[in-house]
Amino acid sequence: MRTVHIIEQAQTPTPVNVVGEAITILAGGDLSKPFEMHIQEGVQGGGPPPHFHPWDEAFYVVAGEVEVTVAGTSTTVSAGGYVHIPGGAIHAYKNLSPTAKMIGVVSDPRGGQFFAAVDRLRVPEDLPRILEIAAAHGVTFLL
Repeated sequence: MRTVHIIEQAQTPTPVNVVGEAITILAGGDLSKPFEMHIQEGVQGGGPPPHFHPWDEAFYVVAGEVEVTVAGTSTTVSAGGYVHIPGGAIHAYKNLSPTAKMIGVVSDPRGGQFFAAVDRLRVPEDLPRILEIAAAHGVTFLL
């Protein structure tokens, strides 16, 4: 059953480490259907390679600059900027500034489930396992 979901600052969940990106899953799964909310923080050059999944995704850049590429078109999004990516669109992002922070919203619980499942796995040594987990959660990476 869905209920009101409130997280006070002292109760913020511990971030998971997704290949160098710290991702805090604030709302996910059945608790917050039909969307999830994450805080994503990374360092310069960080971010996922081109990939796609069946759910919509949106980012609001809180700090820094991020290059977002959707369907081959790249745009630099600075703090205060927003981007929406439709489900099925091939996309990637790369942090351009020394640090970047975004609020991410996805329309399927598999997003947060994927992040939690790959917590602390590393590239290149864990890449086969990461790709296996991705496929199981509906994410396809184009390497």
